Amino acid sequence: MDTTAAALRTSLAERLAELRGVPVDQLPATLLDVVVRPVDLPGGRVYIVRPRNWDLLRDDEGAAARPVPYWARLWPSGERLAIAVAESPPGPGTRVLELGCGLGLPSIVAARGGADVLATDSNTDAVAFAAHGLALNELEATVARADWTSDGDALVERGPFDLVLAADVLYTTANADAAVRLLPRLVEPNGQVWLADPDRAGGRRFLAGARKSFYVQTREHDEVRLHTLRPR
Repeated sequence: MDTTAAALRTSLAERLAELRGVPVDQLPATLLDVVVRPVDLPGGRVYIVRPRNWDLLRDDEGAAARPVPYWARLWPSGERLAIAVAESPPGPGTRVLELGCGLGLPSIVAARGGADVLATDSNTDAVAFAAHGLALNELEATVARADWTSDGDALVERGPFDLVLAADVLYTTANADAAVRLLPRLVEPNGQVWLADPDRAGGRRFLAGARKSFYVQTREHDEVRLHTLRPR
Protein backbone atom coordinates (compact mmCIF):
# COMPACT_ATOMS: atom_id res chain seq x y z
CA MET A 1 0.00 0.00 0.00
CA ASP A 2 1.55 3.32 -1.03
CA THR A 3 1.81 6.37 1.22
CA THR A 4 -1.36 8.02 -0.11
CA ALA A 5 -3.46 4.89 0.36
CA ALA A 6 -2.06 4.37 3.85
CA ALA A 7 -2.91 7.95 4.82
CA LEU A 8 -6.41 7.53 3.41
CA ARG A 9 -6.96 4.36 5.41
CA THR A 10 -5.68 5.95 8.62
CA SER A 11 -7.88 9.02 8.22
CA LEU A 12 -10.88 6.91 7.34
CA ALA A 13 -10.35 4.62 10.34
CA GLU A 14 -10.16 7.58 12.71
CA ARG A 15 -13.36 9.12 11.35
CA LEU A 16 -15.26 5.81 11.34
CA ALA A 17 -14.25 5.17 14.95
CA GLU A 18 -15.29 8.69 15.94
CA LEU A 19 -18.70 8.38 14.30
CA ARG A 20 -19.32 4.90 15.73
CA GLY A 21 -18.07 5.94 19.14
CA VAL A 22 -15.64 3.02 19.43
CA PRO A 23 -11.84 2.59 19.42
CA VAL A 24 -10.26 2.00 16.03
CA ASP A 25 -9.30 -1.55 17.02
CA GLN A 26 -13.00 -2.40 17.40
CA LEU A 27 -13.80 -1.61 13.78
CA PRO A 28 -14.18 -4.68 11.55
CA ALA A 29 -11.13 -5.31 9.39
CA THR A 30 -13.37 -5.67 6.34
CA LEU A 31 -14.54 -2.06 6.82
CA LEU A 32 -10.96 -0.78 6.77
CA ASP A 33 -9.78 -2.95 3.85
CA VAL A 34 -10.57 -0.37 1.18
CA VAL A 35 -9.93 0.20 -2.49
CA VAL A 36 -10.01 3.32 -4.62
CA ARG A 37 -12.08 2.73 -7.74
CA PRO A 38 -11.93 4.97 -10.82
CA VAL A 39 -15.28 5.73 -12.46
CA ASP A 40 -15.21 7.07 -16.02
CA LEU A 41 -18.05 9.50 -16.68
CA PRO A 42 -18.88 12.24 -19.16
CA GLY A 43 -16.58 15.11 -18.32
CA GLY A 44 -13.80 12.92 -17.00
CA ARG A 45 -12.80 10.32 -14.44
CA VAL A 46 -13.61 10.55 -10.74
CA TYR A 47 -12.77 8.23 -7.87
CA ILE A 48 -14.68 6.59 -5.06
CA VAL A 49 -13.33 4.80 -2.02
CA ARG A 50 -15.17 1.67 -0.90
CA PRO A 51 -14.68 -1.50 1.16
CA ARG A 52 -12.85 -4.10 -0.91
CA ASN A 53 -15.11 -7.09 -0.22
CA TRP A 54 -18.78 -6.27 0.30
CA ASP A 55 -19.81 -9.86 0.99
CA LEU A 56 -17.31 -10.27 3.83
CA LEU A 57 -18.27 -6.87 5.28
CA ARG A 58 -21.93 -7.88 5.17
CA ASP A 59 -21.12 -11.08 7.04
CA ASP A 60 -19.11 -9.22 9.69
CA GLU A 61 -21.82 -6.63 10.20
CA GLY A 62 -24.46 -9.33 10.44
CA ALA A 63 -22.45 -11.20 13.07
CA ALA A 64 -22.30 -7.96 15.07
CA ALA A 65 -26.08 -7.47 14.70
CA ARG A 66 -25.54 -4.34 12.61
CA PRO A 67 -27.60 -3.47 9.51
CA VAL A 68 -26.67 -4.81 6.09
CA PRO A 69 -24.19 -2.26 4.63
CA TYR A 70 -26.11 -1.55 1.45
CA TRP A 71 -24.36 1.83 1.34
CA ALA A 72 -20.98 0.17 0.72
CA ARG A 73 -21.62 -0.87 -2.90
CA LEU A 74 -21.95 1.20 -6.03
CA TRP A 75 -25.37 0.07 -7.23
CA PRO A 76 -26.59 0.50 -10.84
CA SER A 77 -29.05 3.23 -9.83
CA GLY A 78 -26.29 5.28 -8.20
CA GLU A 79 -24.05 4.95 -11.24
CA ARG A 80 -26.87 5.88 -13.60
CA LEU A 81 -27.75 8.94 -11.53
CA ALA A 82 -24.08 10.00 -11.54
CA ILE A 83 -24.01 9.68 -15.33
CA ALA A 84 -27.09 11.91 -15.58
CA VAL A 85 -25.46 14.53 -13.35
CA ALA A 86 -22.27 14.34 -15.42
CA GLU A 87 -24.23 14.78 -18.66
CA SER A 88 -26.09 17.84 -17.33
CA PRO A 89 -23.93 19.16 -14.51
CA PRO A 90 -25.49 21.67 -12.11
CA GLY A 91 -23.72 24.99 -12.47
CA PRO A 92 -21.64 26.80 -9.87
CA GLY A 93 -23.66 27.76 -6.83
CA THR A 94 -26.56 25.42 -7.60
CA ARG A 95 -27.91 24.10 -4.30
CA VAL A 96 -27.88 20.30 -4.47
CA LEU A 97 -29.08 17.78 -1.87
CA GLU A 98 -28.44 14.05 -2.15
CA LEU A 99 -30.58 11.71 -0.04
CA GLY A 100 -29.13 8.31 0.90
CA CYS A 101 -25.79 9.18 -0.70
CA GLY A 102 -23.97 5.94 0.16
CA LEU A 103 -20.48 6.20 -1.34
CA GLY A 104 -21.42 9.62 -2.70
CA LEU A 105 -20.74 9.28 -6.43
CA PRO A 106 -23.59 11.58 -7.63
CA SER A 107 -22.55 14.18 -5.04
CA ILE A 108 -18.93 13.96 -6.17
CA VAL A 109 -19.98 14.63 -9.76
CA ALA A 110 -22.24 17.52 -8.75
CA ALA A 111 -19.46 19.09 -6.67
CA ARG A 112 -17.09 18.73 -9.61
CA GLY A 113 -19.31 21.16 -11.50
CA GLY A 114 -19.10 23.73 -8.73
CA ALA A 115 -22.48 23.07 -7.13
CA ASP A 116 -23.11 23.73 -3.44
CA VAL A 117 -23.65 20.11 -2.37
CA LEU A 118 -25.12 18.62 0.80
CA ALA A 119 -24.70 14.82 0.75
CA THR A 120 -26.65 12.92 3.42
CA ASP A 121 -27.04 9.36 4.59
CA SER A 122 -28.56 7.74 7.66
CA ASN A 123 -25.51 5.49 8.10
CA THR A 124 -22.48 7.11 9.72
CA ASP A 125 -20.10 4.76 7.88
CA ALA A 126 -21.49 6.05 4.58
CA VAL A 127 -20.97 9.62 5.77
CA ALA A 128 -17.29 8.88 6.41
CA PHE A 129 -16.74 7.15 3.07
CA ALA A 130 -18.58 9.83 1.07
CA ALA A 131 -16.57 12.59 2.75
CA HIS A 132 -13.32 10.80 1.97
CA GLY A 133 -14.43 10.26 -1.63
CA LEU A 134 -14.95 13.98 -2.03
CA ALA A 135 -11.56 14.71 -0.48
CA LEU A 136 -9.92 12.12 -2.72
CA ASN A 137 -11.22 14.07 -5.72
CA GLU A 138 -10.10 17.37 -4.12
CA LEU A 139 -13.68 18.63 -4.02
CA GLU A 140 -15.59 20.59 -1.40
CA ALA A 141 -19.07 19.65 -0.17
CA THR A 142 -20.94 19.16 3.08
CA VAL A 143 -21.60 15.58 4.19
CA ALA A 144 -23.99 14.99 7.07
CA ARG A 145 -25.71 12.15 8.84
CA ALA A 146 -29.44 12.51 8.19
CA ASP A 147 -32.23 9.96 7.86
CA TRP A 148 -34.60 11.68 5.47
CA THR A 149 -37.53 9.53 6.63
CA SER A 150 -37.24 10.95 10.16
CA ASP A 151 -35.08 14.07 9.82
CA GLY A 152 -37.13 15.68 7.07
CA ASP A 153 -37.87 18.87 8.98
CA ALA A 154 -34.16 19.48 9.59
CA LEU A 155 -33.43 19.02 5.88
CA VAL A 156 -36.26 21.39 4.95
CA GLU A 157 -34.69 24.04 7.20
CA ARG A 158 -31.46 23.75 5.19
CA GLY A 159 -33.28 24.20 1.90
CA PRO A 160 -34.95 24.73 -0.38
CA PHE A 161 -32.73 23.12 -2.98
CA ASP A 162 -32.42 23.62 -6.73
CA LEU A 163 -31.77 19.93 -7.31
CA VAL A 164 -32.53 16.92 -5.11
CA LEU A 165 -30.81 13.62 -5.99
CA ALA A 166 -31.68 10.12 -4.81
CA ALA A 167 -30.75 6.64 -6.06
CA ASP A 168 -32.56 3.44 -5.07
CA VAL A 169 -34.03 4.80 -1.84
CA LEU A 170 -37.63 3.63 -2.35
CA TYR A 171 -37.17 0.02 -1.25
CA THR A 172 -39.96 0.08 1.36
CA THR A 173 -43.55 1.32 1.43
CA ALA A 174 -42.66 3.62 4.31
CA ASN A 175 -39.85 5.21 2.29
CA ALA A 176 -42.12 5.73 -0.70
CA ASP A 177 -44.79 7.42 1.41
CA ALA A 178 -42.22 9.56 3.23
CA ALA A 179 -40.76 10.73 -0.08
CA VAL A 180 -44.20 11.76 -1.35
CA ARG A 181 -44.61 13.98 1.70
CA LEU A 182 -41.07 15.33 1.92
CA LEU A 183 -39.82 16.03 -1.59
CA PRO A 184 -42.28 18.86 -2.38
CA ARG A 185 -40.98 20.64 0.74
CA LEU A 186 -37.32 20.28 -0.24
CA VAL A 187 -37.24 21.58 -3.78
CA GLU A 188 -37.44 25.14 -5.12
CA PRO A 189 -40.55 26.01 -7.16
CA ASN A 190 -38.33 26.01 -10.27
CA GLY A 191 -36.15 23.17 -9.07
CA GLN A 192 -36.02 19.48 -9.92
CA VAL A 193 -35.78 16.06 -8.32
CA TRP A 194 -33.73 13.38 -10.09
CA LEU A 195 -34.56 9.94 -8.78
CA ALA A 196 -33.02 6.70 -10.05
CA ASP A 197 -34.86 3.48 -9.22
CA PRO A 198 -34.68 -0.13 -10.47
CA ASP A 199 -38.47 -0.26 -10.94
CA ARG A 200 -39.18 -1.32 -7.37
CA ALA A 201 -42.75 -1.57 -6.12
CA GLY A 202 -41.90 1.30 -3.77
CA GLY A 203 -40.85 3.39 -6.74
CA ARG A 204 -44.13 2.80 -8.51
CA ARG A 205 -46.03 3.62 -5.32
CA PHE A 206 -44.05 6.85 -4.94
CA LEU A 207 -44.73 7.95 -8.51
CA ALA A 208 -48.46 7.37 -8.11
CA GLY A 209 -48.51 9.74 -5.15
CA ALA A 210 -45.92 12.21 -6.43
CA ARG A 211 -47.87 13.09 -9.59
CA LYS A 212 -50.14 15.25 -7.44
CA SER A 213 -47.21 17.58 -6.72
CA PHE A 214 -44.85 17.02 -9.66
CA TYR A 215 -44.73 16.69 -13.41
CA VAL A 216 -42.84 13.44 -14.01
CA GLN A 217 -40.64 12.44 -16.93
CA THR A 218 -39.12 8.95 -17.01
CA ARG A 219 -36.25 7.55 -19.03
CA GLU A 220 -35.37 3.85 -18.99
CA HIS A 221 -31.72 2.70 -18.94
CA ASP A 222 -31.51 -1.09 -18.86
CA GLU A 223 -32.74 -2.08 -15.38
CA VAL A 224 -32.77 1.49 -14.03
CA ARG A 225 -35.45 4.14 -14.49
CA LEU A 226 -34.43 7.77 -14.12
CA HIS A 227 -37.31 10.00 -13.08
CA THR A 228 -37.15 13.78 -13.42
CA LEU A 229 -39.73 15.56 -11.27
CA ARG A 230 -40.64 19.25 -11.62
CA PRO A 231 -43.02 20.98 -9.18
CA ARG A 232 -46.49 21.71 -10.50
